Amino acid sequence: MNYRVTALIAIPCMMGCVTANAQVASITYDENRVFYGSYYQNADVANDAADDFFLRDRYIAADARWHRGYDADPVRLGPFEVSPVLEVGLSNTSNLFLVESQPLLGIHENSETHSRIVGQASAQTTASRHMFGFDAIVENEVYFDTTSEDATQYGVRGFGQLDLGSSFAVAGSVSYQDRREDRTNIGGNISAAERLSFEKTGAEINSAYEFNRLRLRLRGSTATYDYGNVAFTDGTSVNQDVRDFDENRIAASAEYAMSKDWSIIGEVEQVERSYDLLTGNNINRDTTGNIIRVGTSFELPSNVRGEVSAGYLSFEPDAPNLPTEDGLALYADVQWFPTELTTFSVSAGRDVADPGGVEAPSVVVTQYGAGVAHELLRNVVLTGDVLFEERDFSAIGRTDEQTGYGVGATWKVNRNMHLLGGYQYTDTESDFEPFDESRVFITLRLFP
Repeated sequence: MNYRVTALIAIPCMMGCVTANAQVASITYDENRVFYGSYYQNADVANDAADDFFLRDRYIAADARWHRGYDADPVRLGPFEVSPVLEVGLSNTSNLFLVESQPLLGIHENSETHSRIVGQASAQTTASRHMFGFDAIVENEVYFDTTSEDATQYGVRGFGQLDLGSSFAVAGSVSYQDRREDRTNIGGNISAAERLSFEKTGAEINSAYEFNRLRLRLRGSTATYDYGNVAFTDGTSVNQDVRDFDENRIAASAEYAMSKDWSIIGEVEQVERSYDLLTGNNINRDTTGNIIRVGTSFELPSNVRGEVSAGYLSFEPDAPNLPTEDGLALYADVQWFPTELTTFSVSAGRDVADPGGVEAPSVVVTQYGAGVAHELLRNVVLTGDVLFEERDFSAIGRTDEQTGYGVGATWKVNRNMHLLGGYQYTDTESDFEPFDESRVFITLRLFP
């Protein structure tokens, strides 16, 4: 297994405006909305901007600003607005299999280059009440020398929202993904001959109710993960059904606006992970987690916007001989806008994740990060990011630490073509599998 932070290059994306009357956040061109997490930030209740105590759109980030002539408009197709995009790119890694170079043992880093073609489209209706739509993506990777790494991945999602009144809305989505696991994921394995395939099927529903300065939210979600077999370089193959699991979440929150600049938030969440099989050592990894957070959401005249919350988390495995993971629960995402052209951001988080193939029910993940985006010209945006991550496997007495940074640039040639490039470096300190890796990429993004 190996461990690495998620992408450090902040790929700039174009953000649309929120349409009138209870529309969810507009679609971006970031494929992560299909492959990772939830499409919805939340169901959204329509309010007149002058009376909305929860609106946080006073500032626009430097890498999210839309410019006529350089950023594409959605394509109108009947009742839908469709946002199609095609990406063609090249990427080079200095260490494909993420090994620690040991020349005396004959272990060397393997540099490799691959091409990447991504087609994706998003569509949603534009009616003043109610909304539905879809997202779809297909991604193909071809490696120049290591053909076992070639992969085609895809994902689809359908979503919708019902406006049940002027202060109440319900939204939901269903999704399916067919993907390859990155070698850098928690459950990845660098000795595998190819990346592990898996399928994820999910659904969610969430609601929002607003009354004067009070907003209540309720959200539930379910996801099923189904892993294929993993092939190793020695020709053997190992069944990975032991990693198959279901995850169910339910969360409720209450937010009260002290003013139009800031509000206080309280949230409770329960997480249940249920595995199909015991591990090879007959360990039951079924786990129930509870999280309580309190915090604040704000957008102040001092050019600062964000959300910060902290609290307590406890993840208790069903097996009595496994330890309970408890302690600080943390979430922070803050942006500072010193000028209209520059945006600084800081983030922090502490949560409990599924560890994949290791003999532990949970791993505590702590992250701290910072980034900057600068609009050098109307059509040139520069970005930089740094991220530190610690993964604590208390059940097996193991801790891994990673530090990474990245720089990138986006040149908006015209409204139909953008050119992106960047560099990314990751260093992992681990008693198990330490490594460092450099990546360089260039991508041409086309908007039909």
